[in-house]
Amino acid sequence: MRQAVASLEEISSLPGLPAAEARELFAVSELRRYRDGDPVFTQGVAMPGVLVVVRGTLKVFQTDGRSKVQVIDLLHPGACVGVDEAFDGGLAASGAEALGETECWLIPPAPLKRMASSSPAVAMWLGEHLAGKIRHLLSLVEALSLHSVPERVAQIILDYQGRNPGRCLVEFRETQEDSAQRIGASREAFSRALRLLADLGLIKNMFPAVRILDLQELRRYAGGFAPGTRAAARAPLSLTPFPPRISYLRQAEPALSEA
Repeated sequence: MRQAVASLEEISSLPGLPAAEARELFAVSELRRYRDGDPVFTQGVAMPGVLVVVRGTLKVFQTDGRSKVQVIDLLHPGACVGVDEAFDGGLAASGAEALGETECWLIPPAPLKRMASSSPAVAMWLGEHLAGKIRHLLSLVEALSLHSVPERVAQIILDYQGRNPGRCLVEFRETQEDSAQRIGASREAFSRALRLLADLGLIKNMFPAVRILDLQELRRYAGGFAPGTRAAARAPLSLTPFPPRISYLRQAEPALSEA
């Protein structure tokens, strides 16, 4: 399993896992490959195990079974999903599909639980993952409850820009529909939010490309402050986790706050 161990060492979210545990863990794992749009697991169905992303992206989402979809997370290499189901034996609380060509290591629940009971390093990694998931879900709930659609769109733009801090040109990797599902909005509401940000002079909208015209004011706006007002000092915001802050647009632009 040299390939498995090599892949593990390249995953940034698993630092410090001893080589012995890595070999034992991946010796019982299976590498699974998915094409763009392939279902990976299904909401309400038993999870096959813990999936560790090593290439591509997993879109994790919940659906009402009709047409409404809420994206819970986009998992990139190094992230994993299914830890809670592996330990409590419950059905998958969400579904997932591949965005682009994607590869995941599938770790069966039984050997993972055995290793967690005998290896503090593995138990610590699992605990850190679960803690991060709880923080993310709490932030997501706060954002969907307290943040307007335009503010959430502004934060998505800032999250993309944060990956390349020296650039003001942001290129979305997903469609407007996919982006809207990330923030619990319709495609139409997402499009209106982009137009509003452009009208405020914060961006130039050329979707899927967006040019940031005023980075500082866009940050203030994403935090719930009208352009030109002074923002109170606080920790940086991010849609992973989503930023919690009540919008001043709730009264001024009720139509743009719809999810």
